[in-house]
Amino acid sequence: MKKQPRQAKDSASITRSQPFAARIGVAEDGVTKKLVVASKAWYQHSLNKFKVGESVTLEIHNRKAKRTEAQNRYYWGIYLPLIARETGEHNLDALHELFKGKFLTQGIVEVLGNKVRLKKSTTELGVGEFCELIMNIEAETGVAAPPTESYRLVNLKI
Repeated sequence: MKKQPRQAKDSASITRSQPFAARIGVAEDGVTKKLVVASKAWYQHSLNKFKVGESVTLEIHNRKAKRTEAQNRYYWGIYLPLIARETGEHNLDALHELFKGKFLTQGIVEVLGNKVRLKKSTTELGVGEFCELIMNIEAETGVAAPPTESYRLVNLKI
């Protein structure tokens, strides 16, 4: 493999830190709110990715309930096999990657001179986001998602 020369960082390139847990607390004055970081070491590690004086954007959002194991079992055990049966594409992993690429793309970056599509993992989705993914897949494929009220996890013949 030929070694690629390092390219100069584009001033518009983005460095992202991993999320860190915190909670909203009250400052010493009893009125002002403040951010109380759960792991000061992880917070410092995140800050160390940036240069002193560099302008950054801090995004704060509340925690969301992660997609459930039941949702995951429904997706892999019921809905993907149903799509496979209806469409003739029997590779569930390929279907999953297709849907992630269509609906969970976070951006395209260059890595070693190649364009790479960054896709969010379904494990990162909240309950509502996972439902939205199912609805998007349903619209894309035309395969109706079966009701979830009393589904059984039986292997569909594909």
